Amino acid sequence: MDVVVRDPLLPEPVAAEPDDRLADRLRLRRNEFTAAGGDQEAALRFPVLAALVPVATNRGGEVAYPGDPMCLYSALISTVERSAHRCATGLPALPDVDDVYPDWGHYPDVHYRRSQSGPRTGLAAENPTTDGKVFDPRIWDASARGAFLAQLRALRPKVLLLSAVSAAHRYALEMAADAKREVPKCLVVLGGRHADETIREERGSGLMQLSWSSTVEVQRDGRSDRVVDFVVAGDGAPLLDLLLQAIGLVAEPGFAGTGVDAVMDALAPLAATRADLAGVGSIVGFGARDVLVQPVRGRALSRSELPSPYEAFSIRARFGVFEQAGSSPHGSRTAHMMTLDACPFKCTFCSESSAMKRLPTRFAITESQEVARRVRTLADWGAEALFFDDPVFWGGNWTAINEFCRDLLALSESHRPLRELEWGAQLTVDVVLNKAKRDEVAAGLDLMREAGCTYIYIGIESMSEQVMRHVKKNLLRRNPEPWVGKVRAALETIRDHGIRVGSSVLFGLDGEDRDTIAETIEQIGLLIDDDLLIMASPNILTYHPGTGVAQEHGQDKLDYHSRRENTPPYTFFEEAYPEVVSKLLTEDDIWYIHEAAERRWGNVRNSAIDESGAA
Repeated sequence: MDVVVRDPLLPEPVAAEPDDRLADRLRLRRNEFTAAGGDQEAALRFPVLAALVPVATNRGGEVAYPGDPMCLYSALISTVERSAHRCATGLPALPDVDDVYPDWGHYPDVHYRRSQSGPRTGLAAENPTTDGKVFDPRIWDASARGAFLAQLRALRPKVLLLSAVSAAHRYALEMAADAKREVPKCLVVLGGRHADETIREERGSGLMQLSWSSTVEVQRDGRSDRVVDFVVAGDGAPLLDLLLQAIGLVAEPGFAGTGVDAVMDALAPLAATRADLAGVGSIVGFGARDVLVQPVRGRALSRSELPSPYEAFSIRARFGVFEQAGSSPHGSRTAHMMTLDACPFKCTFCSESSAMKRLPTRFAITESQEVARRVRTLADWGAEALFFDDPVFWGGNWTAINEFCRDLLALSESHRPLRELEWGAQLTVDVVLNKAKRDEVAAGLDLMREAGCTYIYIGIESMSEQVMRHVKKNLLRRNPEPWVGKVRAALETIRDHGIRVGSSVLFGLDGEDRDTIAETIEQIGLLIDDDLLIMASPNILTYHPGTGVAQEHGQDKLDYHSRRENTPPYTFFEEAYPEVVSKLLTEDDIWYIHEAAERRWGNVRNSAIDESGAA
């Protein structure tokens, strides 16, 4: 199949009336769908199911991804909002592009929100809320597959939406194949970090880059059957909303099969009806003869323009690092939030680096009040704790951090749930040790603690100078201080302000050998001995498509499509699989990391299962 890149969809002035061809199509569709009588509204809705694709086939006694599936929630929020509005307002008087729409159900009420936590149970077909339309198994094993098949058989979705990181892509293909067997007319849409990492626009030239690991290339060259119909990369929320509206525009009465080519052809006239086309990215469709790539170059959205992801979903995660408010042995019921979705730094190993995302979606520094208001709402919805998933909290901007904390404190004066909420965030060593803003940092840490922050997570990566000299993390190059001393100073600074610290440690970076591994494990152990760390998470460098380290190590063909059972020692670490982990580590090295860290760090070594409460 050839790849055909279409002209980008751009914001254009919108006509007062749709063009004649679209208007005629809408009138005909209104007649087709309402001619049969009966429950017209039910006939105009088509069933949908969304799924967070797991990264593992067994727990291995150790690690499952913690937290709520925020990437998926964030991608769904615009289509859910449109659907909920359409359902609430009823059939418009005149034929409309939203006549036929996805059935996301209705928003959960407060009682539902406060009563739901932990893994979802029951069938989506029996749950009328938007929260019930998500399948979130965490582990892809026989039990999870059986539950997934039961969901497909009961709901018979017109569209299945899969969100996958790269490590989950192989299981996304398996879930898509199951959907095609159980519901042959189902359209499968894939999005998430794997799509973002493998379908990118080349800066400057505008040329489309399709990684060898992308779903497009995997299906084109026969490494996988054609089981995915669409891939969405970029700004998921507006692009997915546009795609589902296009599906509704060309769907047949009774929801028989819908052609991919017809859906792709509907995108342009739909974009022309948008008063302010939003979203930057690409929608890829696997047509009958060609792979069709539709670039979208709308207006970039800020995070304040998008609803909170929890508008449509209940708070289900529990984190063990938050214990003050929660009565569960797994810790407090923890919501997740982001002020920005890309790290301002450019570490070559990181898939969240600003080098990987062209237009980060963020709250402006002046929008700290809006963030505080959203935190208050999450407390009303039953959150006992909150973790900011920003790669760096507020991008490391201490002015924004201080303003946010003041806004949160002002709201909490008359709001008991907010006063009792504890929260955490991610910072970096250099952000904490910013000498130019020493007083502002000290005031910020005090404000954070006063506003309820009890936990900060810092990426230490390595405690070996031999390794860290290759990492763009020790930023003060003109007069760099020893990294080990800087780490200790940063942790002592945070502890002196009454906040606990957890860390991630990454093995397999350039310069790594058995001696540097042992050095890092021992140095982290000394930090634990001195009560500077309450949690340490060992990780194995895993290559992500498009990252600098993957290119530097010659890893341009990463197998994220072949079926794999993850086995020890890889099961003891997030995302780790043979063939995609650092070429500088042998399997013996990985066993050594697991066993030595377990001995030296004891129970301070993390278990993500304990954090999530999903076990």
